[in-house]
Amino acid sequence: MKRQRTRFALIAFFSLTCFTAGLTLSPRKSAAFDLKDVLKVVGIGMIVKQFGGEINKALNKLMSQKGVSTDAATKVVPVLEVGNDTAIGAVQVVGPKSQVDKVRAVAEVELSLGNRIRARALMPIATKSADTETVRGISGVGVSANVKHVL
Repeated sequence: MKRQRTRFALIAFFSLTCFTAGLTLSPRKSAAFDLKDVLKVVGIGMIVKQFGGEINKALNKLMSQKGVSTDAATKVVPVLEVGNDTAIGAVQVVGPKSQVDKVRAVAEVELSLGNRIRARALMPIATKSADTETVRGISGVGVSANVKHVL
């Protein structure tokens, strides 16, 4: 009888431990893309390529209506995640025309420090590849508007 109680107590303790571990160590979300996400990413790149000029004019008009306008050149280009060249949105870059004409995309790097601090760096680049080895910024050009679709 005592042996049966001990056995029951061990089984109960083990079950409670597994249950508690299951609650606290839940599985992480998968980072895999499904077909819907792939279509969104491809669509974003195509939309920016096809309608970048119209998007740029619309953003300039909207900013002018809000009292924020610029005499500098502007252009809408895709945002690429550094490391995987995925088009994840669009931005409007602003600066001297000679420098803005060199911009082909904007590289985005996200940094996280724990769960509370996140930073995003957006760097205008002269290529449509955001490979970590070749990313070089274009001086004198900044980001004036960010258009992003959450996947």
